[in-house]
Amino acid sequence: MYRISVVLSSILLIVVTLSCKNDDETLELPEPVAITLDADEATVVASANNFTFDLMAAIEKEKPNENFFISSFSIHSVLSMVMNGASEDAQEGFIETLGLSGMSVDSINTSYQSLTEAIYSLDPSITLNIANSNWYSDEYTIDDGFADVLTTYYDSELFERDFGSKTTLDDLNGWVETETNGKIKNILDQISPDEAMFLINAIYFKANWTTQFDKDATTNFPFILTNGQSVDVPMMVSEVKHWWAYDNTLNAQVIEIPYGNENYALTILLPDDASEINNLTAKIEIDELNGTLADSTTFVRDLYLPKFQLDFKTDLLDALVSMGMPLNELTNLFEETVPLKISQVIHQSFLEVNEEGSEAAAATVVGIEVTSLPASTIVNQPFVFLIRERNSGTILFSGKLLDPR
Repeated sequence: MYRISVVLSSILLIVVTLSCKNDDETLELPEPVAITLDADEATVVASANNFTFDLMAAIEKEKPNENFFISSFSIHSVLSMVMNGASEDAQEGFIETLGLSGMSVDSINTSYQSLTEAIYSLDPSITLNIANSNWYSDEYTIDDGFADVLTTYYDSELFERDFGSKTTLDDLNGWVETETNGKIKNILDQISPDEAMFLINAIYFKANWTTQFDKDATTNFPFILTNGQSVDVPMMVSEVKHWWAYDNTLNAQVIEIPYGNENYALTILLPDDASEINNLTAKIEIDELNGTLADSTTFVRDLYLPKFQLDFKTDLLDALVSMGMPLNELTNLFEETVPLKISQVIHQSFLEVNEEGSEAAAATVVGIEVTSLPASTIVNQPFVFLIRERNSGTILFSGKLLDPR
């Protein structure tokens, strides 16, 4: 698994904690690293970013009055893994949901692998961990081709486990907790008897602001809520390097505060009218946003930023289905022929933004359960029956039973 200190690229679109310096200190940081993307990698990046805003808009419809925080990279990654276990028809549904129409499954896999490797080489001052795993019931045999894709392109660990044992739940939750540096705990409450497989992505990010905030300057400051009410919150303020632009389409300021060597940044979209915040995400087009950011101005001036922490957990199943994600036709997960469907997409995240920087973690668990397969085989209603020779398929007798009395 990848475990190297580094920063996240723009495809992650997540924020994450940094260490503090005094005002008179200068951090010795390397220059930003430029990445040259091939056509497939560029498509994956652009599509993953659009996926971010589509998913955010779907979540906003369900939770219009709540804070939320997601790692779209984590969700995109785990759905890409699931895609490889689906039938050819269902794969097209996953590709459409992920915004990758026109790409083949093979090119998506190779692009994920190369992009993930690339972002581990950008900034040694920032900590990044991305980890994938597959947990499957020992009642079944994982498909060799599916297992090979997971280990080759997604660096996934494979765990065959007794799903009836509480130890499995503890081990799975413990794996997520370890890979997120203790920030994501108890992502699953239970493993139901119908569950057959879990695919998991975990991500952890910790970095320093390029210019850090003075802790002594943090003070209570008014924050305007969507209803126009003003409340006092802890506000960090310092003369901080950042980029600023105004997007006329969004009617919003666009502010970027860099981390580390400036490869990564916290990007803020601040609408003119606080009451318009729930309409903002649906209007964002990644190409237009990139253009606005490219035209931004560099400032070193007072920046006011709330100090805050978020904990978020939700089941994204309905939101992803509304975006076109298939639930069934997962025909390539196991060697056995088993009717399967996606039962849950649990996403849990953590974010802290303070004077030192940001720390973030997230994990996504896709649960796969057996369908149409009751615990007992019960023949308790009228049926048609055959007596046949199985090798040749020759039917010797046939009948229909309406009433066994």
